[in-house]
Amino acid sequence: MFDKAFRFLSQQKAHLEKAIQFRQNVKRTISLVKDGKLAVYSIDHGSRQAVILQYKVLMDIIRNNADTQFGREHGFSQIHSVEDYRRQVPLTDYDTFEPYIRRMMAGEKNLLTARDPQHFAITSGSVGTPKYIPVSAQELKKYTTYSVAMAFGVADEYYRNTTGKSVPAGLGLNAVEMRVMQTDAGIGKGSISGTVLSSMKDYVPDLLSSPWEIVAPDGEMDIKYLKTRLALGVRNLAFMDSVFLSGLVDLMDYIRDNYRMLCKDIYYGRIDPDVNVPQSVRTVLESQLRPDKERARELMREFSQGFDEPIIPRIWPRMSWIGGIGTGSFTPYVRKMRRYSGKTIPFNNLCYAASESFMAVARHMSDTSFVLIPDGGFYEFIPVHGKNQNKTLTIEELEVGADYEIVVTNLSGFYRYRLKDVVRVTGFYNEAPMIRFNYRKDQLISIAGEKTNEEALRWAITQFSLEASVHINDYSIYANDNTSPGHYVILVEPDQIVPKESLTHFREIMENRLMQANPAYGDMRRAGSLGPLELVFLQQQTYQLYRDLMIMKGFSANQLKPPRIIDNPMKERFFFGLKETYDE
Repeated sequence: MFDKAFRFLSQQKAHLEKAIQFRQNVKRTISLVKDGKLAVYSIDHGSRQAVILQYKVLMDIIRNNADTQFGREHGFSQIHSVEDYRRQVPLTDYDTFEPYIRRMMAGEKNLLTARDPQHFAITSGSVGTPKYIPVSAQELKKYTTYSVAMAFGVADEYYRNTTGKSVPAGLGLNAVEMRVMQTDAGIGKGSISGTVLSSMKDYVPDLLSSPWEIVAPDGEMDIKYLKTRLALGVRNLAFMDSVFLSGLVDLMDYIRDNYRMLCKDIYYGRIDPDVNVPQSVRTVLESQLRPDKERARELMREFSQGFDEPIIPRIWPRMSWIGGIGTGSFTPYVRKMRRYSGKTIPFNNLCYAASESFMAVARHMSDTSFVLIPDGGFYEFIPVHGKNQNKTLTIEELEVGADYEIVVTNLSGFYRYRLKDVVRVTGFYNEAPMIRFNYRKDQLISIAGEKTNEEALRWAITQFSLEASVHINDYSIYANDNTSPGHYVILVEPDQIVPKESLTHFREIMENRLMQANPAYGDMRRAGSLGPLELVFLQQQTYQLYRDLMIMKGFSANQLKPPRIIDNPMKERFFFGLKETYDE
């Protein structure tokens, strides 16, 4: 009798706690939607006067920093126009600012900017040595406004337009994590996405399915297990988001491969005893967990039916939107995520940003082009083709369909900085250009001067996938110059094993499509300056394993981009060591 009464009271307490949490979540959602509407209004209003705003933001940056060391060295006090700026300040790269940054990290002030840096963003180092990017309070505010609030504003607008109601409230599964680090001078450093999340610490309990101990882990722990274990326990999960869509795909893959363990732990209300979790964190979490046999059984019923039908709407029927960059290099992950989500849940590609600047946002759900933020920095563009390749253009001079290298003057002390990104102007949103990332200028591959870029490779892979009816999870390219003549090796991870008898035919398809994508490559092949392309199929989950390995080595999960070019011995050993083998 006592046991029954105790169980009843425990159940009632659990129901009350869930009701209180839901009310708090509704308040947070309403608050973020309100902030998001302001962000949407800011983009809409600013885009109507984008040209004048660009001039104003440049002049404000110059005036505010005229008395810095960099400002004095480059005559900021004599700059009164865009032409003056071009004349006084040459195009720059990271090496230009690195000596100043070293001194700033040691605590010196008034070097690049009059405003003290609030953070140093560390680049992923996927292209070279990690760089430290100073970030001002203004820049951080822009990230918070347009990476978090804007997503809720766009989602709410979508639901009001399609259903007449606001976006559904509910907790969210967030794949972003934050590692707390500091410089010797006590200034925060790390991935900027993690820092943005830290500014919202008070929101976490009422907004995300993971508590702060998991969002900002102190020490090594199995983050995939913890995030999926806690999210699966929430039936009314309402959204999922990450910096890159690959982060969410990895979590869904983890659920697919480990759902029996996860359901068992939900059933017993525990953290699995064999999972790597510090005892202090385990104690905190298990004090908050209770056995949920009903939820565990519900999940097992759905999982036991398999994953051929989209699983997300079956286990989280309230799921209303999914956020994460799925453009450019991350395009292959859209198809894989759709297998989990189905076609009805809207995707938000969020933004186009880098550690150096938050440049553009997705104005609507499903947009694959991004609206440049007119007051978020000053932007110049170098034409990639045709005339004026030695001159920068401003936004009113851009042409739809043309490709440009983007040059950034940000709010944190970088001036005329060559980001090395090439973007395509796809249209205009009022006066503001809409842009789409194409490729990085330093991510070209060339053996005989043919210069194959990521856009050409991406097009060739897409066409190959359609013609060969092979779904590609991810892919890379390697320049083998140890043969005579040298040749390309394209490595692809298919979603199922490719029959051995198809290999020769598939290689021919890939070769032909790459020759189409890059005519210069075709010319070199026909002239004999390049040898035949080699096509290598990789084992399942190769790229997920690579991401896990990089995270173990200390790279930020928020910044890991697909390794498009195999350009160092470590990558070469890793990927070629995971080739699919075929019996002779």
